[in-house]
Amino acid sequence: MTETPFSRLVAIADQYGALSFENYALVRSLAERLRDGFCGFLSADDGTCVYLVPPTGPFSPQNHGSAAYSVSGGGFLPLAPISFGLAVRVSKKADWLRVVFHCGVEGGELQIYIEGGDNFDLPLPFDDSAVEQLFEPLYRHIHDWFADRVKQYQQGSYGSREIGFEIINAASDD
Repeated sequence: MTETPFSRLVAIADQYGALSFENYALVRSLAERLRDGFCGFLSADDGTCVYLVPPTGPFSPQNHGSAAYSVSGGGFLPLAPISFGLAVRVSKKADWLRVVFHCGVEGGELQIYIEGGDNFDLPLPFDDSAVEQLFEPLYRHIHDWFADRVKQYQQGSYGSREIGFEIINAASDD
């Protein structure tokens, strides 16, 4: 078959599509492993304590499936970094905090940035043990956010305009 401009366009678009799906699959694998493993790491014995939620906008503590990813609803899967949110229960009641992750592939690694926190690089391919290395830093990120606010209050300097985490009470109707 003779190569034409259209056949070259189709070939590169097919390659783009395959790579964009690979990128999404890597980020989704990370997100699902974090969701499944972090609750166990926290040792919460009274129910589910982590859900995948959208990285922006309103959220509720339930799994949002593909809507938990920044590329959801676009109709076309872009080959670009992807964000997702983890809702983490932070009380015995119904208080949930959203932690946002931004992820992208670069140089054979999945680069992970916890919004307002640290960066991590996971070599590709990664496994459960590699993801487990994120649990303690994620816990410290959340814990230290609360500890810093408590300390600021106790020292009388808690009036900042910092946005920080989004916290919701799922039991309220608001």
